[in-house]
Order: sequence, then C-alpha cells, then structure tokens
Amino acid sequence: MTRQKKTRSAGPNGLRHLSAEDARKTREPKEETKKKGSGLKSGNRNNVAAIKTEAVKESGKKDKRIGSKTPISLTPVAEKPQQPQVLLQPKASLAKAKAVELTPEQELALIENDSYLQQLLERVENNELLTGKDAKYFNAKTARLEQLMDALGLGDGTDDDIDPLAAFESKDWRKDLLGDED
Repeated sequence: MTRQKKTRSAGPNGLRHLSAEDARKTREPKEETKKKGSGLKSGNRNNVAAIKTEAVKESGKKDKRIGSKTPISLTPVAEKPQQPQVLLQPKASLAKAKAVELTPEQELALIENDSYLQQLLERVENNELLTGKDAKYFNAKTARLEQLMDALGLGDGTDDDIDPLAAFESKDWRKDLLGDED
C-alpha cells in the first residue's frame, strides 16, 4: 500500500475560503463597553511643583496637604520684656440712636397708608385665613390702630365699658310690652 500525503484542503466537500470582504460582513461586531478613564498619575500628591502651580491656578489657596515651612526653634527662647501699653481714648463717643417719636396723628396716618396692611385686610375680607408672620403683623397693627383711635377719640362710637346687664336693667320693658304708662 502506498502512503498518501495529508493535505490541508478539506476536500471537495470542505469549508469554502472566504475573501476578506465577505469575512468582514459575516463577522459579529464586538460588544461596545465603556472605556476606563485614564485617571491621575500615581504619586501626584508628592509632586510638589505641580501641586503648587495647580493650587494657585484653581483657587489661589495653598494646598492643605503641604505643611507650614516656618522654622520652629527647638530650644526655649527668652521672652522679650513687654512695653507698657498706652490706652487710647476714642475721640468720638458712641451713643445709641434714638427712635423718632411720632405724634399719634402721624402714627395713625402711617398705619392707614401701610400697603402691606391693606393687602392683608383685603385677604381677611375675602375670608382667607392668615398664618405665621402675616397674622402676627396684622394683629399687631390692628391693635395699635384701635389704641390710637381710642386715644384720639376717633372710635366707632360704641362704648365697650358699659355693662350690658346694667343697660338691660335701666330700660323699662313694661312700657314696651304692656303699654302701661303709669
């Protein structure tokens, strides 16, 4: 028997050799993944020259990681004698500013012309409930307004000081109900 030499061809029924263009078309593309960032160089903290220039560029502040370069003496130093301190007196005296006192008429005019208070009054008339600072401001101003109106005698004419029971007893109801004119 004669020996046959093996060949690399798969024979007439083997795989067909594809051209490079056809192979590119049939090949599946690689999965796209996010590339890693390059990051900072190792040992960047110890690169003093680069840190100084970057720190000055960014914020104008010195890098906190680098300590103070001021020399510290290792031996005790004798204290210098202190000079007597001269007490300086201020040339001008400070006084608290006094609040300008207004007459009741002026204060009443200011409260009546207060635009914020007018807005709050409109809200109250529309049956809106005031809360927080608005309610506090409204109550304070209306209370002060009533005080000023009473002090100036500009009230609505109703005297709250009269006891309603005394007014009831003082009226003679028999005349109205029975028509008696005794």
